[in-house]
Amino acid sequence: MLLGSAVTLGSTLLGCRPSAVDTLAISLLTDSVPAEVLKKFRQQTTAPVKFQMLNQLSDLFYQLQRWQSPKKSNSFSLKQLLPWVKDPKQLQPDNLVSLDDYWLISAIAQDLIEPLQLAPESLEKLPADWLQNWQQLINQGIQGQIGQNPAAKNQNTASEQNLWAAPYRVQSLAIVYRQGKVLAPLGAEPFSSWRDLLEPTLQNRIAMPDHPRIVLGLLQKIRSGSFNPSVESSTKTPPTAAEVEQQLTEQLGDLLAQLNRQVKTYDGENALKALINDDVDVAISWSADIVAAQQRYQDLKMTIPTEGSLLSADVWVRPKGAPMNETAKTWIDYCWETGPATQISRSGEGLSPIFLGKEAALPEVLASSALPLEAIQNSEPILPLSAAVQTAYFDFWRKGRGGEKMSDE
Repeated sequence: MLLGSAVTLGSTLLGCRPSAVDTLAISLLTDSVPAEVLKKFRQQTTAPVKFQMLNQLSDLFYQLQRWQSPKKSNSFSLKQLLPWVKDPKQLQPDNLVSLDDYWLISAIAQDLIEPLQLAPESLEKLPADWLQNWQQLINQGIQGQIGQNPAAKNQNTASEQNLWAAPYRVQSLAIVYRQGKVLAPLGAEPFSSWRDLLEPTLQNRIAMPDHPRIVLGLLQKIRSGSFNPSVESSTKTPPTAAEVEQQLTEQLGDLLAQLNRQVKTYDGENALKALINDDVDVAISWSADIVAAQQRYQDLKMTIPTEGSLLSADVWVRPKGAPMNETAKTWIDYCWETGPATQISRSGEGLSPIFLGKEAALPEVLASSALPLEAIQNSEPILPLSAAVQTAYFDFWRKGRGGEKMSDE
């Protein structure tokens, strides 16, 4: 009798529940999309929409991992008695999750996400040259993972029909300083070039992230004009970690020693805080963090050299096994429309990629954006490193950062 009633009740409830085909669930980074953009999308769609905010990108990545973790089997499940009730261990992943490009390649390699399957007309909203570079970045990352993770061998490269992530906001590495604290030799508008960081007047006055990819990328920029390395091999096979480290020593050894004299602290979490506390006069940080700090500390001045910087993109990804329904596709299209994209860009913490084409012009409301368009258009994404190059970077950084003598050992 109880079971029969339960089945009847289950049928009734199933009839009242929204179809999974229409429902949209998104997990996103707190404050990465303005509240008015979320609200307007809810008003425009008839499908139920749920936005879950998480404070750290690492939390979003770990959530992707949890959804793909093997489920423990129980001898008895509530689902056996009440088939319409979802077992908490078997909850479907959200339709979309926000990540940034730092986590993206790892998500692909660990088989946590799958392609978005967007229509070609949707991708036409992005500048063609920027989209091509974006796809190249992902493809290089996938190729770099082969040999490090067996799952990566099964992954397809990005294409118009096979896009792994949809970028919706781009931020930049930037220089920030307290107005009036930088000495005259740097001029009224200091830091027109990254090389200005090596000026003798800044000795022991800079805070930088404790991250080899960023610091050594900056030195690569000063040396060769690009944040991304150019690794050479004397044979047809990829260079070993030892060969790459030797090249880094020859190319960047002297520059790193020079930079070490300028930097008072390398701190991955508190480089910007060191500036706020007046421990240093200049810091290197991401534009989103700087703009947020400027809300409280209005004497902070941010600059991005016109020669270009390092870019990081916030993106939408599709968890493996998640349905890519029409509402999810509509949400991505919505983020690439001029109105919502302008709202996403107005905070100054980042720019929508729809404005990043070489011929693009910003809407008038963004003309005074904290991120100068020319500098951003001249900037480049951080390319993933192969296993050998990554090992060489960390070994070279450990020796140079720790003050060990660099030699041809």
